[in-house]
Amino acid sequence: QRQGVEVNPGARVSLGNLTLEIGGMTDTTVVKSEAPLIQAATGERSFTVSTENVTNLPLAGRTYDQLLALAPGVNSQPGNLTPATRLGGGGDGNFMLDGATVMDPGVNRPATRVSTEAISEVRIVTSGYQAEYGRSSGLQINAVTKSGTNQFKGSIYDVERKSAWNRNSQVNILNGDPKAAQNERDWGGSIGGPVGKPGGNNKLFFYANLEMNPRDVGGSVNRYRVPTLLERAGDFSQSLDNLGALYPYIKDPLISGTCSVANTTACFKDGGVLGKIPANRLYTAGLNILKWWPSPTLPNTTGVAYNYESTDPATRLLGYQPIVRVDYQPTQNLRGSFKFVEYQQPNDMIVGTMPGFNDSKEDNYGIWVPGATLNWTINNTTFAEASFGANYHHQEGCSVAGGAPNYCRGGNPTNDIANRVTAGFGSIPYLFPDAT
Repeated sequence: QRQGVEVNPGARVSLGNLTLEIGGMTDTTVVKSEAPLIQAATGERSFTVSTENVTNLPLAGRTYDQLLALAPGVNSQPGNLTPATRLGGGGDGNFMLDGATVMDPGVNRPATRVSTEAISEVRIVTSGYQAEYGRSSGLQINAVTKSGTNQFKGSIYDVERKSAWNRNSQVNILNGDPKAAQNERDWGGSIGGPVGKPGGNNKLFFYANLEMNPRDVGGSVNRYRVPTLLERAGDFSQSLDNLGALYPYIKDPLISGTCSVANTTACFKDGGVLGKIPANRLYTAGLNILKWWPSPTLPNTTGVAYNYESTDPATRLLGYQPIVRVDYQPTQNLRGSFKFVEYQQPNDMIVGTMPGFNDSKEDNYGIWVPGATLNWTINNTTFAEASFGANYHHQEGCSVAGGAPNYCRGGNPTNDIANRVTAGFGSIPYLFPDAT
């Protein structure tokens, strides 16, 4: 008997020689090793984040990619589209869930950030890995989901982060702006156990987790320089440059010479007003382009480079992730499992930085990850495993990655002004006649 051997998914551990000593019927031989066993079966460099660490470590977010910072040789960047890379480079990483890849098929980055509540262990292989990892030359990261046991177990949790607990940023203080709202919650519950009597001779087990990720954002101040009412009529006599200084110098392409502070010979002048373009020289398409921007909300002020200001309204976002796993073991040598992971959020309109002009929404975006695994121990020297995994990922404008809803302000435009015909360009011919 040898105790204290830690078994991790995908690991190869050599136990060494076991020595049996002759003893009487009342003798008991206890073999105890204080030093951890080295991994001598392969030349790979790997690290496993244990179940205890997954359960007990406090995390700023509820996704397992935050645990990658614990592994040596890993450059961890939690929250980024690519949350971890190998120190020194050497290729992109491959993110897996229960041995099946969960990489975004469009942009080759991890697309499924599963809640730590549903994760049993995370294994990171940094180099020297086996031929089974053939998809990429970077990190090989495999997160293993929890499965049901022969006893019913469950959990309820609520993790909160509130901007009221933070101080205002230095940028806001210097600009005299209020603190933006950023309230986040990750709450949910899980349950797992046998399909049958607890502790009995069960063959079918289940595990389910549902996590909700509500977010409340708003209060950020946006400032821009937009065309003034005079500029929309071709009058730049009162226009300011990026430093807030008067700049009415608009070059007339029909007059030879220069248009500058020192020489205004070739500048537009209408009725003796420097910077004013005659009405018969205005271009209708150009005037229509100006309609794509709102009118200024602030007066032109010397020394101030912006004339439009808006404050983001309070916005409620909601993301949710159900996870279901079923394990079936009909015999001691045969075991199969099936899982389904999804991440979704409602397709609500998101108010843009210029309300009424660049509001947008997504269209049916989300993640669906089914997977199945079959393990068969043929004999004491032969083991067969078959795995299937798929990653369905839909996006338009913004990419949802799981773990938190996406505050997408670059989706499909919803305002009438964004329509080509409504904006006044319906009569402009297509460059290619069939491009309709």
